[in-house]
Amino acid sequence: MKATRAASRFEIQIRVLFALIMREMTTRFGRSAGGYAWALLEPAGTVAILTLVFSQLTRQPPLGSSFPMYFATGYLAFHIYMDISRTVSASVKVNRALLTFPRVTMLDTIIARFLLQLFTTIAVFAIIIGGFMVVIDAQTRLDLRYVIAAIFYAALMGLGVGTLNCVLFTFSPTWERVFAVINRPMMLISGIFFNFESMPRDIRDLLWWNPLIHVTATMRRGFYPYYDPTFVSPVFILLAGLGALMLGVLLLRVLRARMLEE
Repeated sequence: MKATRAASRFEIQIRVLFALIMREMTTRFGRSAGGYAWALLEPAGTVAILTLVFSQLTRQPPLGSSFPMYFATGYLAFHIYMDISRTVSASVKVNRALLTFPRVTMLDTIIARFLLQLFTTIAVFAIIIGGFMVVIDAQTRLDLRYVIAAIFYAALMGLGVGTLNCVLFTFSPTWERVFAVINRPMMLISGIFFNFESMPRDIRDLLWWNPLIHVTATMRRGFYPYYDPTFVSPVFILLAGLGALMLGVLLLRVLRARMLEE
C-alpha cells in the first residue's frame, strides 16, 4: 500500500514537472522557431565576435589552430553556467502565481527551469561544436569524458548559484543588482580568452579560486589531447557547487512562507 502511494506521488510529481517545463517552453521560446533560433544565435554570435577581434590581435590561438573552436570550447562551457544560474534565480519570481496551487512547490519551479535550460544549452553546445568539428580543421580530438564532466560542473555551479540567488533576490533587490555587477567580469577571469598556465604565478594563485576557470579548462581538455590542466580540482568544483545548492535548498525550506509573502 505504501509503495502504491509512493508511486502515485512520484507520478504526480513527474506530471507537475512536465507541465511546468511545457509552460516554460511556451513562455520563453514562444510557439515559433524564432525563440529557439535566438537561443542558438546569441552564443554563436559571441563566439564569432571573439574570433573576429582576437584573430586581428594574434596569429594563432593558445591551443590548436582554430580561433572559433578555441573560443567555443571556453565560452560555451561558461555559457551553460551563466544561462542556468540566471534562469534558476528567477524561478520563484516568474512563477509566483503557480505557487498558490498545492501541488506546485518552489523546488518544482527550480527543477523545471533547470532541466529546460540544461537541455537547451546542451543542444546549443552540440550544434555549434559539432558544426565547427565538421567544417573546420581545428586539430582537436573529442574526449567525451572531459566534455561530460565539464558540462556537469557548469550545470551544478549554475544550479547551486541560481538556487541560492533565488532566495536572496526575493528578499534583497539590492543584492540582485550587486550580483549583476559582480558577475559581469566573470567572463574575463574564467579562462575564455586565455589558458590558466599562461598567467603569472601571483595571478594564477587568485584565479584558482574561481570555479569556472576549472570548468573551462576541463572542457578544453576534452578537445585538445595535448592540453593537461593539472591545476583543475574536481573536489573544489563539487564543494563549491554542492555547497551553494545545499545552502539554497535549506534557505528555501526555512524561508518558504516569508518568500510567498514578499
